[in-house]
Amino acid sequence: MPTRKVYGPYKGSAKNKGREIVVIRHSDGSLTSMDAARHKYQKKTGKKLPRHVDVDHKNGNRHDNRASNLRAMSHSKNVAKGNKERTRRSK
Repeated sequence: MPTRKVYGPYKGSAKNKGREIVVIRHSDGSLTSMDAARHKYQKKTGKKLPRHVDVDHKNGNRHDNRASNLRAMSHSKNVAKGNKERTRRSK
């Protein structure tokens, strides 16, 4: 695996609703940004997640990035979970 350096987490922008991000500098000098929860989950499991898989926060708090609160979930199931939570809050 190539050497890389991880910086952050940094507070996200309004565009990503304030979710924390990390910046990764690869051995070739290129930079990549990634959601901090996704990075933490991948580091914990040692596996790179495919693009169609999200990292879900079990307790619904997207700022709670403890490893025990993170799980992999298909994008469609994660969206459905979010819709269900929003519907419950609006009642």
